[in-house]
Amino acid sequence: ELFGSVEPLLPSLREDGVAVWVLGAGPYPEGVVALQELLDAASEELRPEEVWEPEDMNDTCLYIFTSGTTGLPKAARVSHLKAVMCLSFYELVGASSKDVVYLALPLYHMAGSLLGIVGCLGIGATCVLKEKFSAGQFWEDCRAEGVTVFQYIGELCRYLLNQPQRPGERQHGLRLAVGSGLRADVWRSFQRRFGPVRIVETYGMSEGNVTLFNYTG
Repeated sequence: ELFGSVEPLLPSLREDGVAVWVLGAGPYPEGVVALQELLDAASEELRPEEVWEPEDMNDTCLYIFTSGTTGLPKAARVSHLKAVMCLSFYELVGASSKDVVYLALPLYHMAGSLLGIVGCLGIGATCVLKEKFSAGQFWEDCRAEGVTVFQYIGELCRYLLNQPQRPGERQHGLRLAVGSGLRADVWRSFQRRFGPVRIVETYGMSEGNVTLFNYTG
């Protein structure tokens, strides 16, 4: 659905040697790679390990585009090693394979894709993937899906507090909330209103090499 925004730039992208891949029904102009056709034609057999195993774990695995707080979005390099390390994220914050993780963060950022999806794969947990966060639907979703862990960005918790109080707000199985950017006053109000949910605040950057965890609360 975003191809229309890219199409006027195709000539200059071709001059710069930039490949354009599109997932979805075509047709597309010459020089654009239609991924769906390739996926449909691809074999389901896994290729030999030496074909896809990286030669060096510090080589680039993928690029994550930062939000552009200080300018235009910038591509941050993520190595294979850093991607693999994300497998341990939920284990580090105290989750296990028995947990059901609620994820409503965008998957084009590291928090949603690598920490969220890859983190669930790392411990074998169930992931409830929500296309768009809804503060009014959140607790109902938690009850319906048996959610035990919530991954947040700080503002999501504030949105929940801004909702009018409803009966049954404390009748849920949520035991752990983990994320970044939770203000101290929102933290305290969240636990007072919704029950003794353990909160683990983390801090890291896509382009950084250090991550902090607040284990003490």
